[in-house]
Amino acid sequence: MDCKAIGWALREVTKKDPDSVFEFLQKWSEVEDKNTKWIIKEGMKKLSDKKQEKLKTLIGG
Repeated sequence: MDCKAIGWALREVTKKDPDSVFEFLQKWSEVEDKNTKWIIKEGMKKLSDKKQEKLKTLIGG
């Protein structure tokens, strides 16, 4: 799995459909895996501050 590419793709999709990316990341926030958590942190960078804070709470970061 190429984590960097996934994070980049999520940031790009956020430009067009931030709500879908947020929902996608919310679902994956339940997975207890360090790579998944890294992808979420990278993928959420273009989301609104409010959505980023919500995701940080969900992943414990």
